[in-house]
Amino acid sequence: MSPDIIDATNQGNGSNREIRADVKRLVEAIEDLIYMEAIRFKDSNDQNSKNNVALSTPFTLILSNVISSLHLKLDNEGDVMRSMYFSLLIYMNEQLRMPKSLTMALGNDLEKYRDEMGCSELISNYVKVLHNIFTTSKVEI
Repeated sequence: MSPDIIDATNQGNGSNREIRADVKRLVEAIEDLIYMEAIRFKDSNDQNSKNNVALSTPFTLILSNVISSLHLKLDNEGDVMRSMYFSLLIYMNEQLRMPKSLTMALGNDLEKYRDEMGCSELISNYVKVLHNIFTTSKVEI
């Protein structure tokens, strides 16, 4: 796992227990994203990269479409996070075959009831991992 991914969770603050919990959440998010095939392990022949994981081609295509259609700026942290969130929802619908109505309801509920929903932490962790992989791998979109 990239040190950047670990640093993104707990900026050096907190106890060992909190750090371990943050790392565990990140590892679980990475496992889930690999299972969903939103991210993939890089080819072992690619020695030019410091990261071992990359965004999958289908996820990257969706991300590219989201960024271009919403005219988001890649130098704006909020825009990048928002694009990861929207791309993840679209990916879940298109690639995981989650019904569109369910995906839209999930997205709406996450925006309205974020603090009350158990899945909001999972989605947030997924978005953090995707964002970190995107920013550290310098994906050309």
